[in-house]
Amino acid sequence: MDVPRAPTPRPLRILEIETFGRGGLTHYAYNLSMALAQRGHHVTLVTAACYELEGRHDLPANLEIIKAIGRGDHRFAAALPSFLRRPWRQGEAIYDGLAVAALARRLRPDVIHLHCTNQIALLYLRALRLLGRPLVATAHVVTPHEPIPFQDAIYRRIHRLGDLIIAHSAFDRQRLVDEFAVEPQRLTVIPHGEYGFFGDHGASPGALPEKLEVRDSLGLGQQDEVVLFFGYIREYKGLDLLFEAWPRVVAARPSARLLVAGDPVQLSAERRGQLENWGERLGAVQELSYIPFSDVGRYFTAADLLAMPYRHISQSGVLFLALSLGLPVVATRVGALPGMLSDGDNALLVAPESPEALAQALIRGLADAELRRRLAAGGRRLAAEHAWPSIAERSEEAFRALQPPQRGSI
Repeated sequence: MDVPRAPTPRPLRILEIETFGRGGLTHYAYNLSMALAQRGHHVTLVTAACYELEGRHDLPANLEIIKAIGRGDHRFAAALPSFLRRPWRQGEAIYDGLAVAALARRLRPDVIHLHCTNQIALLYLRALRLLGRPLVATAHVVTPHEPIPFQDAIYRRIHRLGDLIIAHSAFDRQRLVDEFAVEPQRLTVIPHGEYGFFGDHGASPGALPEKLEVRDSLGLGQQDEVVLFFGYIREYKGLDLLFEAWPRVVAARPSARLLVAGDPVQLSAERRGQLENWGERLGAVQELSYIPFSDVGRYFTAADLLAMPYRHISQSGVLFLALSLGLPVVATRVGALPGMLSDGDNALLVAPESPEALAQALIRGLADAELRRRLAAGGRRLAAEHAWPSIAERSEEAFRALQPPQRGSI
């Protein structure tokens, strides 16, 4: 007697929404959308007009990218008096949110997935909630890195509007329960994915002669022992702690050089000037601007270690970039990091807010080439556990659980 086969689940129509068009969140949404499309789903990725991955890859036929956000004339906005720029940005955000909701209404997806990092998510979630489609929100951050007015009230609403909230770690999941009373049944944990796709664009830490060539282009010496600080420069990331630790590092490792690359967009002009002058006094090579996708690999290729002296963090795309590319990491024991990283195996972990501990770990890493090789190998193994096919499979399971029962099912 033949056993009837279970029906093959039909492909889902998935709408992925990220609002930045560049940076880590854009890279995350792109990789997830690609992996979901490779599983046979019909994916529409909505992003910003400034989309930095335009033309970088051949897209499968079942993945469409629509640049529907931030299409206003930014030259006009920049020319406005300062007191009008904030209302202009708020008006543009409202327009974008309504436009994306209208697009979602036309597409009628089986699930809408919004990637949330800031308070603008509240506007999008409210507009999308009215459509009656299953709504998923990934809480890339549980609360803002820099406090904002009415923070608790805003984020309480953000975390309550989705049918399902995705956290990147058990640490964040517990925060959502404890701090915002999110019902556990509306939560699931799906880890951050790896960023090995940067390796397709020349990033190969440790490779020679490429390493020497890149170092020369950045003003670094061939014999320098290079520590990299990478990504948006914000107070919570602790660049000042690294600067404070650096004289101790140089005293023990005279060939040590500091490479700082990232945009201080959230800092005041005064604070940016303070840090820039401090870095100059320490002899750091500094690129204080946004690093476009095509240039990211140069900085990781040039470095021997990545420093992450963070004061707090939920999860870090920069970390997964380093792990994926085999650049050894020195990080603080904050947020979800100590639950994922293993000291001495795939990273060196130190206490937060301790320039002394940070300096000791950097000295240890620079002095021991075998340790760096071991950390790099462990990092690649950890990144492989966060491969996008696995992340997409878990996302699909979460999305299907929100679908209404098919006709004829029990």
